[in-house]
Amino acid sequence: MQRVVHLFDQLPFGRQWRQSMCGAIPLVEDRKKGAVVHRSELFDVSDEIVLVTGGGTGLGLAMAQALALNGAGVALAGNDRASLEAAVDKIVALGGKAIRVALDVRSDSSISQAFDQVETELGPVSVLVNNAGVAHRDKATQLTRERLREVMAVNVDGAYMVAQETARRMIRDSRGGSIINVSSVLSAIPMRQVSAYSASKAAISQITRSLALEWARHGIRVNEIRPGWFETDLTAPFLKGPGAGVMAGQNPMGRLGEAHDLDGAVLLLASKASAFMTGSSLDIDGGHSVGR
Repeated sequence: MQRVVHLFDQLPFGRQWRQSMCGAIPLVEDRKKGAVVHRSELFDVSDEIVLVTGGGTGLGLAMAQALALNGAGVALAGNDRASLEAAVDKIVALGGKAIRVALDVRSDSSISQAFDQVETELGPVSVLVNNAGVAHRDKATQLTRERLREVMAVNVDGAYMVAQETARRMIRDSRGGSIINVSSVLSAIPMRQVSAYSASKAAISQITRSLALEWARHGIRVNEIRPGWFETDLTAPFLKGPGAGVMAGQNPMGRLGEAHDLDGAVLLLASKASAFMTGSSLDIDGGHSVGR
């Protein structure tokens, strides 16, 4: 064992990595600067201005809270004023900084006005959490054109246009940033009665990779989080009654996701800890996507 450790220590940064993993030093190597960076600095978001669409409830609120309580200035955006105000009050009561922003992702003028408000009250957006979305439960033979367009208008068109406005302003100001798209494990796993939703999330996965490629030269990172089954207002139609127990029983970890399970992923992608990540997908699903 001592010989193995000795050989590992000969690798670049091997000894420091081993010591940090063993708790000897909570440090990582910054190769570009040749200096050692503390993990608290690596995951620091205190200088970030974050716009979270669909930030008033569910996973949007959970991610906004994680970022705000770690020092970021957070704008909660959506079209339900009551839930947004309650969410802002909750974050502020916990010591975070948050504002409410009216936003309809289906309207270009609403998107532009939302960014203008954030820039006035907090500063230019440096991190977008592209979370707004709607779900449905319809048999494919009964899904109407109107319902299909509603899902696509919010989940695909809306997400794309908000990401576009984010990038336009970052490029205008010659600054990089991070765009975090929220997709779903259903982007890759078929499920009955959610064909439009699954298709919309598959589109988000491809949009993530395409925008990552196109905007990398501007220092804009585009990544996605793909949550599994979490109990939220969005998933309530599927998890009511015995549904929650059934889905938990099918999960390799034996449970549904909890709001705080996304904290690590969103802090990673919002901070410089992900400085060399773009076009990546993080499945936060308790093994659901590999255990079926």
